[in-house]
Amino acid sequence: MNFELIDNCFQVAVLFCAALASIAATFRQKDRRFLILALFFLCVSMGTLYWVLHLFILGNVPQVFYVSEFSWLASYLFLLSFQMVRTDRVKPFFSPLSLICALLTAAVILVFRMFGPSYFVSAAFAGAVSAIVYLTVWRLRRSGVGRLIDCWLLLCVGLQLLLFAVSGFTQDYTRFNFYFAVDIALTCSFAVLLPLAIREVTVK
Repeated sequence: MNFELIDNCFQVAVLFCAALASIAATFRQKDRRFLILALFFLCVSMGTLYWVLHLFILGNVPQVFYVSEFSWLASYLFLLSFQMVRTDRVKPFFSPLSLICALLTAAVILVFRMFGPSYFVSAAFAGAVSAIVYLTVWRLRRSGVGRLIDCWLLLCVGLQLLLFAVSGFTQDYTRFNFYFAVDIALTCSFAVLLPLAIREVTVK
């Protein structure tokens, strides 16, 4: 069986379960951060589900897959919203280090044309991810309970960029290889955001 189908089905199942758990946490904790996380998980899993159905029905990898790309882009916009909600009660300040990290992230995405052939999609993805990086590095300069989840968000971003980089050198998607190892690690890293967010809310 094509390992890409196994990998993508694993991602859909894990993140759909994470979305259901996030919805339950929304009602239990009465905190909108969990609803935003649920929408993040759903967007990632729905984009991947389209990819799985395309592979399963047509049996080939599409060269252009805007349905999945826009769904995955929306997921990062929700992740950005998650960081903004976590930061809304903190007095803002300008951070040169955060800006440098954000600009480097955007430059890597744009130079290597990550996230499809469309300049618009790549630019939108670069904007969302670089904003996440800016807020995350900015928050890390402050002490508090949320430092662990901020570090984890940087890990998620790093794994996502690594996945795109590795995909450029991957030819065989039928057998397990480094690409799938990174993708599985990324999926699990996404799912871990929920217990970290629960811990952050509970400790506070």
